[in-house]
Amino acid sequence: MIVKILQGAAIGFAFILPGLNGGTVILLLGFYRKFLQDLSRFNLRPYIPHLLGGTAAAYAGVQIISYLMSHYNDLLKAFLLGMLVASIRVVMAQERKLEIRPLPLLLGAAGLMMAWFIFGEPSTGLTVLPPGSLFHFFLGGATASATMLLPGVSGSAVLVIFNLYDDVIRAVNQLQWLNLACFAGGIIAGLFGLARILSALYRRHSAAITFLLTGLILGSTRALLPVKVNYAVAATAMAGVLLVTLLSVHPTRKQFKNPSVK
Repeated sequence: MIVKILQGAAIGFAFILPGLNGGTVILLLGFYRKFLQDLSRFNLRPYIPHLLGGTAAAYAGVQIISYLMSHYNDLLKAFLLGMLVASIRVVMAQERKLEIRPLPLLLGAAGLMMAWFIFGEPSTGLTVLPPGSLFHFFLGGATASATMLLPGVSGSAVLVIFNLYDDVIRAVNQLQWLNLACFAGGIIAGLFGLARILSALYRRHSAAITFLLTGLILGSTRALLPVKVNYAVAATAMAGVLLVTLLSVHPTRKQFKNPSVK
């Protein structure tokens, strides 16, 4: 029981940091395939302790991030930027034989342009989602929970791409129950609906999805670019890169490539 709670805490903490992948943590803990199988069969009872530990760790982590956003916003953004940039290599590394073809390149460029010009700066008025709306929270939660099970893709990185990361942190910190309910509903919908679809798409079109995700992640870095760069900001960004690099495990990637979901 205690071991499962601690495992859940590790997963929950990974979920709130861009660059860390919840699926990778589950893989390292040794029950990735079983989790996907149980998820597809709605067998969630064995994971109640994981849910408790993950919820507590995510909430505690959000409180820490909220404090850092208020007092050390530039350094926090630099750290998250470093993690996000390092996660690009993690996503690309899942492709053992990465072939450069026109379609994946076009999708990568489209993802970059979309994240950079549409999601990256809400003040331009170009965002396709009303910022902070209930549907924004629902869609962000659904996509983040579904994609976190894919190779190397961080759920929080998806929230950054959707320009929703700060809003979710604020909603948790200020207990905005309606927004949190929509976000939680999205997470449930993503886990039980989109996860299997995205996993199937990834298996069939892994190169195209890899380039698309890489473009989206690269474009979303705009939201985390520091206003001015100094030694402290650069060092903090490098710390984020180093953390993701140390936690990235590539020898076990086979388990991501063809999960046994029946």
